[in-house]
Amino acid sequence: MNKSKIKEVGKGVIKLESIALAKLSKSLNKDFVEAVKLIFQQNGKVIVSGVGKSGNIAGKIAASFTSTGTPAIYLNPVDASHGDMGIVEKNDVILILSNSGETHELSDLINFSKKKKIKIISITSSKNSLLSKNSDINLILPAHLEADKLNIIPTTSTTMSLALGDALCCSVLSLRKFDKKSFRELHPGGKIGKKLKTLNEIMDTDIPTIHSNSSIIDAVLIMTEKRYGCVVVLDKNKSIRGIITDGDLRRSIAKIDMNKKATVIMKKKPIIVSGELLISSAIVLMNKYSITSLIIANKNKPIGIVNIKKCLENE
Repeated sequence: MNKSKIKEVGKGVIKLESIALAKLSKSLNKDFVEAVKLIFQQNGKVIVSGVGKSGNIAGKIAASFTSTGTPAIYLNPVDASHGDMGIVEKNDVILILSNSGETHELSDLINFSKKKKIKIISITSSKNSLLSKNSDINLILPAHLEADKLNIIPTTSTTMSLALGDALCCSVLSLRKFDKKSFRELHPGGKIGKKLKTLNEIMDTDIPTIHSNSSIIDAVLIMTEKRYGCVVVLDKNKSIRGIITDGDLRRSIAKIDMNKKATVIMKKKPIIVSGELLISSAIVLMNKYSITSLIIANKNKPIGIVNIKKCLENE
């Protein structure tokens, strides 16, 4: 393939996707308005979910909401089916992405949300899909062709989903009267960036910890007392050996003796950060790994803990 042919293919992809975006813009209707109002009015998080390429787009949308002051997190629907459903709370909004709307991995999350009466917003291409029929608000992508020559690789559909997510985020900001001052506060750069708070300034030093000889029931008691949804496991030198989350407990509770050592269900490589980490960076990190708390340590010894809510309040 010569240079001109390569450029021709590239231009064709961009043209096809730009046409689809123009159609998407014209398709926005009262459902889009209702979706924006719902996100704006809720007091909880925006939980964004999807599988495969849609999951990648969902993660970016969650990061966009979070970085502009609307608490959001990406929830992998497979993990949700294996214990992480507990992250979904009463006042949250669920935003689910699926081009076909028939992705079976989403079933448990949909059923759980409906049972708990949690509102679902869907982004999909089919108004007759299982996802659409079980959503409170449907944002339907207009008819389109994928940009590859086989018309099967998620390209145009994911581009439209991403754009629609950006449109939701920016529209919510417009209701919150988000101005340049707000932007500078949340996205400091250059000299302004040096003034941004670090985790050292907001971390909680009352860390939920247990010894490596402690039992699973001990972990449950400490986790309940400290209310961080996790407990840090320490060795005899008080260095970090691992972490146990409420998700680990939920996944194990049916098959584990609660009197056994907590290390049986412990994750050996928790995400540990320095107290000098910027709050904005901590938020990005928590969204990337779908966690709500970070351990702050110095030479592998815990010195603090912080959750995403505290970070958003101080960003």
